[in-house]
Amino acid sequence: MKSLSNILTDYILPFDWDVRRVWELEREVTVRLVSDFARLLDLPLWSSVPDQGMLFDISPREVIDHPQRSPHQHERILKADTDFPIDLLFYQKREWILDGVHRLAKLHMMGVDSVRTRLHPEEIIPRISRSV
Repeated sequence: MKSLSNILTDYILPFDWDVRRVWELEREVTVRLVSDFARLLDLPLWSSVPDQGMLFDISPREVIDHPQRSPHQHERILKADTDFPIDLLFYQKREWILDGVHRLAKLHMMGVDSVRTRLHPEEIIPRISRSV
């Protein structure tokens, strides 16, 4: 498990998953408001330096407002394909994001109000979990 600051413990799932396995799952796509996920933009979810592991030292909003602080993450936002939905997991009685924060940041930058999402039940965890 990665070492997380207290601010992130409610936003980072307590297990590792393979995002490619998440992409392979079939699930209904629904539309939600980008503002439903605005809190995620203020959390230090990303690493400011590429290839240094998960540093959790910069937030999406910091990258949006100051792209020079992490050109790598800014480029990832710009390249994010917003045609793909945001993947969420319903786990421990609430929603957790599995994949899509860069797409969410791009939609926010573009001033888009809605986002396509897929909400997965917790039963998928064995199918997406990485073995240690």
